[in-house]
Amino acid sequence: MKAIWILAVREWRSLFLSPLAWSLLAVLFCICAYMFNSGVAHYQINQMQFQAYGRGGTGPSLTDWTVTPLLGNAAILLLLILPLITMRLIADEKRRRTWPALAASPISPTGIVLGKYLGLLLFLVVTVALLGLMPATLFLYGNPDPGQVLAGLLGLFLVAATFGAVGLAASSATENPIVAAVATFGILLLLWIVAWMGESSGTGMDRILAYASLINHYEKFLHGIVSTADLAYFILVSAGGLIFARQRLLAERLEGH
Repeated sequence: MKAIWILAVREWRSLFLSPLAWSLLAVLFCICAYMFNSGVAHYQINQMQFQAYGRGGTGPSLTDWTVTPLLGNAAILLLLILPLITMRLIADEKRRRTWPALAASPISPTGIVLGKYLGLLLFLVVTVALLGLMPATLFLYGNPDPGQVLAGLLGLFLVAATFGAVGLAASSATENPIVAAVATFGILLLLWIVAWMGESSGTGMDRILAYASLINHYEKFLHGIVSTADLAYFILVSAGGLIFARQRLLAERLEGH
């Protein structure tokens, strides 16, 4: 267990020392800050219009108008950004010829997968916490729904963690980081839009595809609903990615790669 945590801290540090990660995070925060400020401005204009027509208090809530769009768009941005971050977890190490030393270490394939994934989760915790500073400012000037805000942030972290697990799986399957990034993006996009395929099919597969859709589960968190079914979905998908990565590394070790 100690070796796993050492690897996790090493991975976390390397992520924050990566110029690519910093550049992508800068883009993420700039876009999110712009969308958040626009949402607040539109909410203020909307409230003034309701008050001007004598309908004060009947407009949309502060949380629905500002926090929900922010976190929803943040998930889309992470879908674009995280494949570029997760591609380096294993595939880039193989490209740079630093992987054999880690693969030949006493750490088991399971320990390597868990260590790298925990390091990525620490990185994502910091990322989501920093994004949460924007909704936190609303408590200084308004009355947002704290339960809905926390549920939305939890949902965003689960989405990011699922993205990371899929990215780790793709990174373990190839030595080319670009291929890993493209494969990750393709899988995540499929999970995002799979419900649309069910709507257009008009068959009994609709319910299955709707459950497989990541966005359907995430939207409930954005509305303040936390259910075991949605939690189970993110855990199962993440576990599937980690198991795939572990099996890939185990096969490589048995083959002597």
